[in-house]
Amino acid sequence: MAIIGVRKGEALNGAWKLIRGRETLAGNSGRVRAGDDPSALQRLVALRGVNLAERIGVVFKRIEGGGFIYQGQRAEIETFEMAETPFTIGMMKELLALKGEEVRAIFKVHGYSVDEVIQKSLGRVAADVPDAERGNCPLVYVSKHESEAIARLLGGDLLTESQWERAASGTDGKMRPWGNDLDPTKAVYRDSGTRPVKSKPAGVSAEGLYDLIGNVWKWTKESVLRGGSWDFNFPVYLQADCRYNYLPGSRGPDVGFCLARTFKG
Repeated sequence: MAIIGVRKGEALNGAWKLIRGRETLAGNSGRVRAGDDPSALQRLVALRGVNLAERIGVVFKRIEGGGFIYQGQRAEIETFEMAETPFTIGMMKELLALKGEEVRAIFKVHGYSVDEVIQKSLGRVAADVPDAERGNCPLVYVSKHESEAIARLLGGDLLTESQWERAASGTDGKMRPWGNDLDPTKAVYRDSGTRPVKSKPAGVSAEGLYDLIGNVWKWTKESVLRGGSWDFNFPVYLQADCRYNYLPGSRGPDVGFCLARTFKG
């Protein structure tokens, strides 16, 4: 099996003819097959050298370490990186296209197939969200086991509770990224379903993180959910220090996750 290189100025359609008759492109985990649209090759060329998380649209933000307030007490944390939004349906579809076998194996172990999870997630999107935006809504109905496995496949991990609270409350122990008030213009809560990530830009954190409060609960490594969701309206559930214990094999219509990774300097 040969690796096909596209030279500068070479037409992609012409390069595509070179691989017709070959089952897959060497080194292409996305399983681009002969007869597929040439745009698939174009995406491969454009994404050469980009890591897997970035290829599916994950953007990481740096969270500075140091002192912060954790559960009402002073604490210290190391610098880390966190995805700017919860993991979305669209990201799951992209990952499935690139790493189909690995992703299907993750979900096969725990009951639901990945296709069922995607369809159930789409079914939990608020009815008035336009079709073009539904893929930007958070993935839900994922257990902690699946969330953790996906995170590791992408070179990261789930957030720890300490990381979550540092991201959501800053260094000064705020109840929410923007302050202490509960504001419907800044978070998705008391709603009819999930909403596209970044749909409440006024609620962004100082580091550029969205949907920390509301939209979906987020799994942490300690099997504790954080952040509240679209289905909650009690203020106590929609603040940075709220902890909601959840069995790691459980899943729900308002439970998703967010990626974290070690900061490498």
